[in-house]
Amino acid sequence: MPDLEQRIATIEAKDEIRELTARYCHGVVDGDADAIVDLFCEDGAFQIRREIRGHDALREFYGRGIGGKTYKPFIQNHVIELTSDTEATGRCSVEIRVVQDGEAYTGAGHYLDRYRKENGRWRFARRHYNSYHFVPLKEGWK
Repeated sequence: MPDLEQRIATIEAKDEIRELTARYCHGVVDGDADAIVDLFCEDGAFQIRREIRGHDALREFYGRGIGGKTYKPFIQNHVIELTSDTEATGRCSVEIRVVQDGEAYTGAGHYLDRYRKENGRWRFARRHYNSYHFVPLKEGWK
């Protein structure tokens, strides 16, 4: 069994990573691409249909994608596995609410994440979004 100091370090790392994903959601809600990009490693990547890598490409992607929209992501079921003192993996479910062109949409999926501790902070090394559905709320999902 790990000693008390190691156990506390694990709890602190997992808590910081959970806050990282919460800050991501707040950045999306606020439409703040710079705040979101700051959560990624310099060589960090996001994948949805294609991979977007590096701060410049991420800033352009999030600036276009969240600007003027009302995305509201809700994270749950977050499981984190520390693989070393500076690396971890995680999976969390997400429900998304958004209004586009006056119509409410609902979405759901999960993120597969890789985290890396850089300059004393946990950041996303890679975030891969897997969509289950994204449909008009009035239609619901099947």
